[in-house]
Amino acid sequence: MQEHGDGDDVLKNIVPDAVLLEVGNRDLWQLKLISRDQVPCGRIVRQLVEPKMYTIRYLIAYDVRTGRRIPVPANAVTEITREAVFCNIDALKFLSLPQLAEPLDRVQEEEIHAVLEQTPYWVEEAAFMGEGPEPGNPD
Repeated sequence: MQEHGDGDDVLKNIVPDAVLLEVGNRDLWQLKLISRDQVPCGRIVRQLVEPKMYTIRYLIAYDVRTGRRIPVPANAVTEITREAVFCNIDALKFLSLPQLAEPLDRVQEEEIHAVLEQTPYWVEEAAFMGEGPEPGNPD
């Protein structure tokens, strides 16, 4: 009789070392991304999820003006309506975000959060779980 491993084993075979997986979402696809200062910054085309946590980490916006795919941290999203996704990023900062490199690695994630002057999600979660320093406190 064949034994079946847990879902994590299957996931490891599909995405061996990837931390974040790029997927589509019909509900968000092609919605405008609107900055804090009410400037349209592109359209949502995909999202990056962390499969083990079942968590959306980034929305990917396509900026037609620059031809770039930009990862926008999910915790920068302030509201989603039927017409648009609103975020707390100023349009100028949005232009400073790096283009998505595939696969998105921790170095690029750190660059994204540094540009936004935002505590990375893994630091916030580690502090919440009591596994590391509190956000903003290196000790």
